[in-house]
Amino acid sequence: MGNQGRQGTSVKKSDPEKIGDFLSLVLEKGGLAKQISRNGILEKWESVVGTKIARVTEASAVQGDTLFVEVRSSIWLTELSFIKNALLVKINQGLDDEAKIERIIFRLMEK
Repeated sequence: MGNQGRQGTSVKKSDPEKIGDFLSLVLEKGGLAKQISRNGILEKWESVVGTKIARVTEASAVQGDTLFVEVRSSIWLTELSFIKNALLVKINQGLDDEAKIERIIFRLMEK
């Protein structure tokens, strides 16, 4: 009775897909997975750069492959520019190659 009018047709039964798998696919196709991965540095900033640097800086935004960091003083801004490459190496550890941060822009914090 439940299949009246559909005689001779078969419904393919398959296991339901997990929403997480579907979401991952959508994020990858839209390029969002890469950006979400990059944005993770905002939360992990202190653990990546250490307490000393984290006290005088704030990782404020990621746009594309660029990380923007606010710095409390011009002296620290100069100091950090000398170790920028070392910071990039630390930041990119554990990131997929296509999600790497390519540059850091240090800006003086507004008071």
